[in-house]
Amino acid sequence: MLKIIRITFYIVLSLFLLDIFDLFQTKIGFLKEIIYYGILILPIPLLIMEFKANRKLSEPILRKSIPILTIIGLIYLNPLKILFNIATWKTQTVELINENKGNHKVEFQMKDIGALGYAKRNAEVYYLTKYFYLVLSENYDERNFIGTDWKRIDKNINEIGLK
Repeated sequence: MLKIIRITFYIVLSLFLLDIFDLFQTKIGFLKEIIYYGILILPIPLLIMEFKANRKLSEPILRKSIPILTIIGLIYLNPLKILFNIATWKTQTVELINENKGNHKVEFQMKDIGALGYAKRNAEVYYLTKYFYLVLSENYDERNFIGTDWKRIDKNINEIGLK
C-alpha cells in the first residue's frame, strides 16, 4: 500500500510542478483537479505511513524529506491560491500556425478565475496530443513570427463558450 501511495504521490508531484511552471499543461479539467487536490491531500498520509513503516529516523531520510518539503512548499504557496489555479486554459482563437509543424501554434487563451473574471494570454504552444501541450512562450510578440514558416489563420475556437 505504501508503494502505491508513494508512486502516486511522485507522479502527482511531477505533474503539479510541470503545470505550475507552465511547462506541460492539459485541457482536461478533471485530470488537473485530480493533480491539484492530490498534491494537497497526499503528502500528509504518505508522511505518516513513511514514519510508521520505518521507525528508525535515519534510514530513508530522502523518503521522509520530500513529503515534508512538499508540505512546506504548499504552505508557502498558500493552498487557497492553489485551489483557485485549478481552472484550465481554454483556447479562444488560434492566431498563427506553423506550416511545417501543424501542432505548433500561437493561441489566444482564457481561464476562468471566478469572481475576478477571466485571465487572458497569448501563448505559443506545441500540442503533444489533442489534450496535452507544452507552453513554449507566454510572451507573444508578432515580430518573432514574421516569416515563411508561420501562417495567420485567426480561427475562432471559443472553448469557454462566450457569446
